[in-house]
Amino acid sequence: MVFQEESSVSWLWPLRRSPSGEGVGKGAATSESEDEDVDRWGRERAFDIADMVEQGMAREIVTEFMHPLRKSSKLWRFHVVRSEDKLQYRLFSDDGDFLMYARTALEARRVDFYLYNPSEKDDKLFDPSRPAFTMGWNKDKTEWRIVQERCEHCQFSPKHLSCSCHGKQQVAVIKHARRPVGDGIFNCMEVLVPGLYSDGSRVVWCPLLGRGDLAAPGEDSDEAQRLITKKPTWNDEVESLVLDFKGRNILSSAKNFQLALSQKPEHTICQYGKIGPMTFSLDFKYPLSVIQAFGISLTTLFWT
Repeated sequence: MVFQEESSVSWLWPLRRSPSGEGVGKGAATSESEDEDVDRWGRERAFDIADMVEQGMAREIVTEFMHPLRKSSKLWRFHVVRSEDKLQYRLFSDDGDFLMYARTALEARRVDFYLYNPSEKDDKLFDPSRPAFTMGWNKDKTEWRIVQERCEHCQFSPKHLSCSCHGKQQVAVIKHARRPVGDGIFNCMEVLVPGLYSDGSRVVWCPLLGRGDLAAPGEDSDEAQRLITKKPTWNDEVESLVLDFKGRNILSSAKNFQLALSQKPEHTICQYGKIGPMTFSLDFKYPLSVIQAFGISLTTLFWT
């Protein structure tokens, strides 16, 4: 069985936020007029955030969504709700608390991730022009890359001296392939995410720290972790590929998958499965973070 041990919100954002937590674009402008616009936007947003902090609703520190979940022997349970047009997704805790919103732009080959829900009444902190994370994919839809829009390493540097001009901070790279199993074909993936140091801190994959492409970290690199898809088995009785989603009643879907660390291929650390017409379960645990698991799940957008 899979259990949620306590409310996700209590450990996901302890509300130690301040208006300066996101940097509010400091040093990013390249002209005096742009500086004034950024400063004005920053002052207005700071007041909005302060007001929301009083209500316990602000979630301005993006790094909270970058940290791996607390270690647990069980998978933490979440679910994803998809819009009717299949272009918008919302991540919720299993208790129904909103965590993150994603919007897909097919022509731009891009998914934008936001910390605020645009459908919530009076949510004035939602800004469609300022996603917290973005994810793009290649023409063949075989490689996906999640980046953090405002890197914590160089967020206060002038724009031309920050990684925003050099590829941005990489959060995850996901590679897709199709493999035959029995009489069926299954969609599989390989995931590369920044590693963790012995003290539990994250490797910040910022190009200005001398780190190259996360998709090719090097064979001997211990600063990246590799996840692989757990291989389903062919079931003659149902004439379909099947996976064992313990604790979940999963509907048949080409988008269902399970992931494991490459060094522990039998140990599931992430699973995504259809549980309703527009709802998918998303269960995961350490060493994945919220944005990594949510982003990985949305790379199944074109799986059929």
